[in-house]
Amino acid sequence: MGEQKMMGRFRILPQGRRIRAAVILVGLLLCILAAVPAAAQTAGAAEGLDGGQLKLDVVYGYQGTAKSGRYLPLKIRIENPGGAPFSGTLSVLTMESDYELYRYEYPLNLEAGESFAKDMSISLGARIDQMYVKVMDQEGREIASKRLKLNVSMETAELFVGILSDTPDRLQYLNGVGVNYSTLRTRTIEMSARTLPSQEMELDQLDVLLISNFDTGTLSGDQVKAVWEWVSKGGVLLLGTGERAEDVMRAFGDDLLLAPLPLADLQEINMGVEFAKDSPKGATIPLECTDVYMLGASEVLSSDELSVLTSVTVDNGLVGAAIYDFVDIEAFCQENVSYVDNLFSSLLGEDRINYLVSSSDGTNSSQYWSVQSLINTGDINRLPKVGLYTMAALAYVALVGPGLYFFLKQRGMRRYYPRAVILLALCCTGMVYFMGLTTRFNGPFFTYATIKDMDEDNVVETTFINMQAPYNKPYSVELDPSYMVQPITRSAYYDAYYGNMQVPKFTGTEEPDVNLRFDESATRVSARNVGAFVPLYFQMERKTENTSKAGFTGEIHCFDGTVSGTLTNGYNHPVDDVAVLMYNQMVMVGHMEAGETVELDNREVVYGVMNFGYPMAEQITGASRYREGDLNDAEYVHALERTNLLTFYIGNYLTGYHSEARVVGFSQNQQGGGFLAKKGYETYGSTLITSSVKVDYEQDGLVYRSGLQKNPNVLSGEYYARSNTMYGVTPLILEYYLGNDTEVERVDFHQLSDKVIQSLRYNYTVPFVGNIYFYNYDTGNYDPMDIGVEEFGREALEPYLSPGNTLTVKYVYTNPEDYSWNIILPILTVIGRNK
Repeated sequence: MGEQKMMGRFRILPQGRRIRAAVILVGLLLCILAAVPAAAQTAGAAEGLDGGQLKLDVVYGYQGTAKSGRYLPLKIRIENPGGAPFSGTLSVLTMESDYELYRYEYPLNLEAGESFAKDMSISLGARIDQMYVKVMDQEGREIASKRLKLNVSMETAELFVGILSDTPDRLQYLNGVGVNYSTLRTRTIEMSARTLPSQEMELDQLDVLLISNFDTGTLSGDQVKAVWEWVSKGGVLLLGTGERAEDVMRAFGDDLLLAPLPLADLQEINMGVEFAKDSPKGATIPLECTDVYMLGASEVLSSDELSVLTSVTVDNGLVGAAIYDFVDIEAFCQENVSYVDNLFSSLLGEDRINYLVSSSDGTNSSQYWSVQSLINTGDINRLPKVGLYTMAALAYVALVGPGLYFFLKQRGMRRYYPRAVILLALCCTGMVYFMGLTTRFNGPFFTYATIKDMDEDNVVETTFINMQAPYNKPYSVELDPSYMVQPITRSAYYDAYYGNMQVPKFTGTEEPDVNLRFDESATRVSARNVGAFVPLYFQMERKTENTSKAGFTGEIHCFDGTVSGTLTNGYNHPVDDVAVLMYNQMVMVGHMEAGETVELDNREVVYGVMNFGYPMAEQITGASRYREGDLNDAEYVHALERTNLLTFYIGNYLTGYHSEARVVGFSQNQQGGGFLAKKGYETYGSTLITSSVKVDYEQDGLVYRSGLQKNPNVLSGEYYARSNTMYGVTPLILEYYLGNDTEVERVDFHQLSDKVIQSLRYNYTVPFVGNIYFYNYDTGNYDPMDIGVEEFGREALEPYLSPGNTLTVKYVYTNPEDYSWNIILPILTVIGRNK
């Protein structure tokens, strides 16, 4: 009975099936036994590489600090102390300001016992405080990784001040000081000749580089070049001289100094009456000083009639020089911290401070929007011919309806009408398909804008690209590896703040939206999770040797509103829309053939404002002739694209005072796609070529200069120095600084040229109309001036010039019914003698 129950529960298999089951069981056991050692070996390898065979070390920023929204320098060191070579990938995963993930990949090959060191700068998104560095093997397995939790200030905007000094401990009084009502707080970073970077991008974290009590001759040529490139892109270099003026200026003097440095001497310096305790002279301290005369400098701080701190604009950046050593004022500044606040506030200016604050809190996307307006266009030949498609549609309706029906009916073939309709529909579909071949994209395509700046030695090429694809699937492109490639993204701050977007979690395990792999043969950019025709913006830069000596050259003389001299086109191809841009003035040249030299004499000088670049740019390109824009007009679109590129260049490279002239033109030798490593992609864009040419502003012992080299001091009213405009509802009182080093002979008030004014009206900006008053230092009253008089000589100015060579002017706007917001003021120029 029990045996029967057992037989019921366990059915006996036939012999053949028992043999097959045994074979399968043995096979499974063998697979398991083989897999266990392999798995153990793999796990052991990964653990061993992470735990000792492959060592990863990463140092970020300077002294463990970082500023978001900038390029962050990384120093990466990898060691392979094991007995086997390693081949894989070094990757850095970071989140951009728009919360998209970008991964940067570099090939990594290490022999046994070999180490690898790499310095790189990675774009760090605004308000992002972490990134991940990983080493992957060829199978994509993670071998080693580091999570970098960055020391980023999220609450207070910081002013990073690099300190290069033999006595940095005596400059610690500069640390932790509130600037401009504490909207910025300083953070000092000690540097040395050993730690100062030799690449411009590695200095991007700094806002100010202060050099004092230091011999810059100990810096390498690459370090000096990196500092200059950093300054030209917006950095601020502050030099303290004093007894060691020769040492401090050794690396920079040739490019800055107007005259040789004199010997240092002891001078009584009034640090400011607001710091006096017992008497007006209570803030006077003795300091070893060296007078510094820089080309095109403006006074920032003064002591009576002595310029204590002067500054000069270098492209988008600034160089300041003090006559004293900052080490020597340590004791005074420790007791009077607000002097440091006043120093940085005066040197940086309101516009620069506001930009630093807005960019640090993640609300600034100015670069993204300006680049988008520059390259968010395309080839109008790609636009469908609406009229042609309309005619085709009407013809199809007429044919497929009554036309085909009556045609077949008259021939007794009405029964074939349904088939004929299908056949006609297929034919028309094919016709529409072939009509759209010229407007259809088959793969990734690019819109670009290139700026080539050439001097005697180098060519600096900056290309902005808009990369898109016509389909909603991953794609990749290959770029020229000689370019440095960095993304341009907008801030998602407001989207997150107003609830339109949640700040995503960032754990380091996510797949990137954009991957950049830097190989020797090409830079491969791969995009995923990007919709059809969604743009990706990148900035590409490279610097090459100017072996062909191409560029604009010439001799330019500018005095009293007249420009003379010659200009030569040193390119081997014709150049269109050539113009000479000086500070708030320009001369249009037009077309130049290859190698052609033109005379600048007797050409019209156009007065404008560099920060209103569009009205000046459209005069150069001819876009001002098209008041009714027609996007179907190829010539108008061509002029508009050039205008946008030139406007971008003026707004990003020529906003500050510059003593040299910038010669600009558009290349006829268009070689689109030069930034690509692999050809076959469709490209469309423009190339702007530029060169810097020195200008002589002297004549018969007199010097001609701008009265706006230094921003006027606003005593009353609302004034916007960046655009030289006022708010017309209330009177405005400005104190113009005409230069302590100049004996003023004449001051001119130039109205903007009519053609520029006409363009400005389309930007809701109108010229000043009203009454002008000069402050009389003898009577203490404001004297009315004749609005029709533009020139004021030495005798006429005598009661209105202060001992410090300032002129106080009151503007009362009297035409508010026209427009009262952007009222553009006259352009001041000064003629005088150097003291």
